[in-house]
Parts: sequence; C-alpha cells; structure tokens
Amino acid sequence: MPATLSQALAERHEALWLKLSALHKDVAALAARRPTAPVSEPIRITAEALLSDCAPFGGGNRLPVAAPELAGLLVQLGQALAWLEHFETRFTLWDPAQKCRCWRLEKSRLPVMRLHPQPVGAEMGTKVTDEMRQRVFKRMEQLYGGQYEQGFAAGRAARQGRPPAEPGSNPMAGETYPRLRNLT
Repeated sequence: MPATLSQALAERHEALWLKLSALHKDVAALAARRPTAPVSEPIRITAEALLSDCAPFGGGNRLPVAAPELAGLLVQLGQALAWLEHFETRFTLWDPAQKCRCWRLEKSRLPVMRLHPQPVGAEMGTKVTDEMRQRVFKRMEQLYGGQYEQGFAAGRAARQGRPPAEPGSNPMAGETYPRLRNLT
C-alpha cells in the first residue's frame, strides 16, 4: 500500500470503526452472559456486512461468514477491529501544526475525528474566553443565585422544627387547625 491514502478511504475507515466497535461492545455484553448462545439473524447480517466492509483494511483478507455462536462472533469482531487499528497506525501521524493525530492524505492531512481533536486556536485562558466565562457566571448567579442557600435553610428549619418560643409568650398564638386556615 502507498504511504498515503484518499480522504474517502479515511472517512470510510472512521465510519466503519464506529459501527464495528459499537457492535463489538453489544456482542461482548451478550457473550459475557451466554457465550454459546446462537447469534440472532439481525446481528449476524449486520456483522457479516461490517466484516465484509473491513476487507480493504485487512490487506485484502476476508473473514469467513459470521460465527454461529456469540463467543465466536466476538472473536471475529475483535480481529476486524485489530485490522482497523493496524491500518490506522500505518496511515496516521502526529501533526504538530494541528496538535492531533492526522491521516496522511495524498495532498493534505486530515485529523482523525473519532479521537475528538481539539481545534487549533481553541486554547483556554485567552482574554475572550475569560470574558465570556465571567459573563456566563454572572448570568447564572442572576438566574439561580441564592436558591440553593434558601432551599438549604428551609430544609434545615424543617428538620429542626420550630424555633423555641420566647419566655412569656403563647407558643400556640395565631395557630389554627391546618384545614381551617383558609376559611377565615
């Protein structure tokens, strides 16, 4: 294979990796409980399609049809993921200008999007981001300021009960039966 690849193949690899890893995770959960259980028809069809799509990334090798049991299918999906990982390590490199792993394309470099690269120039601590952060904090304080403390004080008062009555006062003065309060 050449030292570079097309953008379409890189994007196809990333989409396939996401689908295959999700299926691998699901099959792993099923196989952990019942490894000898038969593979359901929808999972088998999906797995065979994904395994077939992995052929260009495995050096032209194709895995056989999907295994009939969950444990066997899990192994096959793991092998296909290993092919994809190997392909990615062969055709990516660290790009210091973009500060992330990038695909070596024919004419440029493309970040490996599944690794969630941080865009260049999005450094924290700039004047604009600090100003925006302060505005957000101020707005949150305006909207929610004091609500937590008020709720905490109300909860503490409810737990502790009424404050003790002052000496010489009637603690029941002004109190009525709860259902009669609204009748007066």
